Amino acid sequence: MKNKDYINGEIKDKFRITDSMIKIDEKRKEDTLLLLQKNIERKQFRVLNGRKGILLNQLRYMDKSMTVIHLMLCVTLILITCVMKMRRVEKEDIIIFSMLLSGILAVVSILEISRVFSSGIAEISESCYFNVKQIVAFQMLISGIINLMLFSVEILFAGYGWKIELVHIALYILVPFVFTECVCLGVLLMEAGRKKSYLLVMAGIFTMALFFVLSLSPKLYKATAIVVWGVAFMVGLFILVLQIKILFSGIKKGEMICTN
Repeated sequence: MKNKDYINGEIKDKFRITDSMIKIDEKRKEDTLLLLQKNIERKQFRVLNGRKGILLNQLRYMDKSMTVIHLMLCVTLILITCVMKMRRVEKEDIIIFSMLLSGILAVVSILEISRVFSSGIAEISESCYFNVKQIVAFQMLISGIINLMLFSVEILFAGYGWKIELVHIALYILVPFVFTECVCLGVLLMEAGRKKSYLLVMAGIFTMALFFVLSLSPKLYKATAIVVWGVAFMVGLFILVLQIKILFSGIKKGEMICTN
């Protein structure tokens, strides 16, 4: 301990001697201080008022490219639904379309958060106010709001336009969405999935193809099958919640951040 204190004292003495040998130009020092004061006077300071201001600034400066694509996709899908209504397509066709629609949105939703990890340096995504876990949660919230609005429109449109029970069409949309998210999020939880985004897309395409094949069976649309759809939704939701918990736990421990 004494040796350590002696070494620190010796180092401080050397710095003190070196500093005393440096000649400071008082005129240049004064000019520099004046220049700094002028720049400070011209500089605008923005004060963030509470959490609302912080959230608005996070929304302002976050990467919104995937969110914009998400919104454009939602508008496109609604327009396609309107065209299908004008052309009076069959009820089975709108159900299949709605199921595929929900699968596409599930893939896009997971891709939004995968961008944080695909670079391999997720810790750089942290801001002055939010860590990676909070940023991912924030992006999930925005994505969830967008999906909820689109699903509400699609459920009401398909329900009243094609005379389908709202509970039925809601399950036809939500079950593929939840299971596609489970599959894609499962891929994201793997290191290979975080490094290569195309694996998420491939997993999503596989899941949507599976539901497309299942949707061709008329037995799935009978009233007696609704119980099966309901159970499937609850099971998928449970798995999804568990995966999200694992995701946030991995981020907290650093396992999801350090992917290189």
